[in-house]
Formats: sequence, structure tokens, C-alpha cells
Amino acid sequence: MTRSAESFYDDMASSYHLIFDDWDKAIERQRAVLAPLISESGVLGAILDCACGIGTQALSLARAGYEVEGTDISKMEVERAAREAALRNLSVKFRVDDMRLLATCKAQYYGAVVAFDNAIPHLDSDEEIAQALTAMLRCLRAQGKIFVSLRDYGTLLTQRPIVLPPSLFMDNGLRRIVHQVWDWQDARRYTVHLYITRQTNGLDWQLSHFVGRYRAITPEELATLAMQVGFNDVQVLPPTVTGYYQPIVTATAP
Repeated sequence: MTRSAESFYDDMASSYHLIFDDWDKAIERQRAVLAPLISESGVLGAILDCACGIGTQALSLARAGYEVEGTDISKMEVERAAREAALRNLSVKFRVDDMRLLATCKAQYYGAVVAFDNAIPHLDSDEEIAQALTAMLRCLRAQGKIFVSLRDYGTLLTQRPIVLPPSLFMDNGLRRIVHQVWDWQDARRYTVHLYITRQTNGLDWQLSHFVGRYRAITPEELATLAMQVGFNDVQVLPPTVTGYYQPIVTATAP
């Protein structure tokens, strides 16, 4: 993972909620998908969200009644996540950590480790992804599970899009436009330019621009790496099965 991922999310910490139509409703949608998925998987014990950002998944799982801890490489996003939990009277322990190490996390303690919303592709090589998966495995109790969501890069690697369709949202009658421009560096790596354009009154607009880097990996390739580091029962669950907008890779610790 490059310094870029840390600075990308530090810069976005105060604006991250703006990429959603309504962040509070998005948290509830996450709960509606994640809580049943985790419950049906027979997960016991605390849940670690190792790419927690400003808390979208961690807050949703805490609201569902789970004991949750959240870690992220971005200090600014961790601090915001803690504030958001306090505002909602939710008890979640947030701290800074690198998903490749999870140095602050107890070994063989968690019933599940979660890494959602395309966090894994910030890692710049298969070796770094294997390192992160190994750290997750170390943290899981026997029969604990990982849940990792990422873009379905199979088609994207073929199409190599340079711009994603914009999303238009309304905030009290004022427009907000969110879109991405992708600059491909090689066959897998690309730089994302995320633009959030907000109408501040009838005539004026405010533009925010954030830059991050990704390395595309397909869910199937991630599943193969999970098997190689020692996970069992590795599956790729499509959106048609889970109701989530990205494929989810699940796997079980021995």
C-alpha cells in the first residue's frame, strides 16, 4: 500500500459521506445486507472492520448489536469514525492500523474480519494482499470468517474505462454530482480522480478533487490468494446472492 492510500483518505475524511446519496441511509442499507450475511454464516465473537474508513460498515454492525472494532490506515478517518459512533451512542473501538499488519489486533480473537468497499485493491501487489490476508487469518478464532468486497474487475480490466458515469444527488434542493476519472498506468494499476461538485446556491458551485491509486484484482484472483495463505471454504458471492453492490469473497479459518 502506498502513502497515496493514507493521504487519499485523510484528505477525504470530512467529505467521504458525500459520495453516498444519504450516508445515514447507506449505513442502514449496509446493516440490512451485512448483519444477515454474518449471522447466517454462524459467526461468533467480535467483528473487526480492518478498513473502517469513517465507519460505514462498523457503525452498521454495531447498530445490529455486534461487538465491533474498527481499524484503518487513515488517522483522519479513524478520528471521524469515533466521532460518528459517539453521535449515535454506539460503542465501537476505533484505532489506526495497517491491514497488512493488524499489529494492534489480538490473535485468534475475532469471529469475523471485514474489509469492504474496494479497500483491498489499494494494495500494490499480490504479495501485499497475501500479507493482509495472513494478518486477517492470524486474528481469527478457529472457524472465523473473512468478508471482503471489491469491484468486479474482470470486465473492467477488459474495458479499461476512463470515466465512470456521474451520480446526481439532491441536498435540500441543491445538486451534488459525484464522478470519477481513471488514468490507467499499466495493465492493472490506475489513478482515480474523484470529483465532488456541490451547488452552494442558485448560481455558485464548489468542487472537491481527491486522488487515489488502485491495482485491479478480480474476486476470483483474491479467492485464490485466500486459499494459498491457508483459508478454507473460499467462496465468491455475487450481488445476486447477497444484495450487495459488489461481489463478496468469504473464507473460513481452519
